[in-house]
Amino acid sequence: MRVRRLAPAALLLLTPVLAACGDDEPDATDTPTDASSATEASTPTETTSAPTTEPTAPSSTAAAGLPMACDVVTADDLAEAYGMSFGTAEVGGGGTSEGDLEWSSDNCSFEAAGLAEVTVKLTGPEDFTKGSFGCPQPRDDDGVVDPADDIAGATKGWWKVSNPPDFEGELRACTPSVLLQIDLDYEDGVEYEGDPLNQSVGLAEKVLAAIKG
Repeated sequence: MRVRRLAPAALLLLTPVLAACGDDEPDATDTPTDASSATEASTPTETTSAPTTEPTAPSSTAAAGLPMACDVVTADDLAEAYGMSFGTAEVGGGGTSEGDLEWSSDNCSFEAAGLAEVTVKLTGPEDFTKGSFGCPQPRDDDGVVDPADDIAGATKGWWKVSNPPDFEGELRACTPSVLLQIDLDYEDGVEYEGDPLNQSVGLAEKVLAAIKG
């Protein structure tokens, strides 16, 4: 039997066909892509913002059995007493130390821009942290102190005026359950009109009446 040999040209024509067939087979070196890895890489990271803290409003605590100072006096009360227009009330608190006595107070402050500032302070028996509750006389080393015994609703009182040239007035009106103090501070250079003692007494009588109900 005779074997038919392919011509060299025919062998050359078959070579590209075999190479093309070989490309259809998977390459053992190819690594399949992990779908889960791609998903994780494309997933955005959730960020958590730091919590913000709201500013704390100033606080004050009234003595047992007493209202808050800002509940018994208003800007209109001060305008009527002193003949000036005052802004909104500012709640606060403070402490006083005189001699052998120490006490705290619930305060309510008002300001007449460019003219004066008035602060109403309420103190109860439990607010005395040193010494006994009463109606202490203000110190007279930086001003003149006189009794103020004609305040309706009060059992005792004091009026203090600072030394010139600046004017500061302080009225204390006392009952068995409350020490009421009114601080009146005029701005430098302001010439006040009227009688600050009588004006403060009128305001004190109104506040004491509101406390009594």
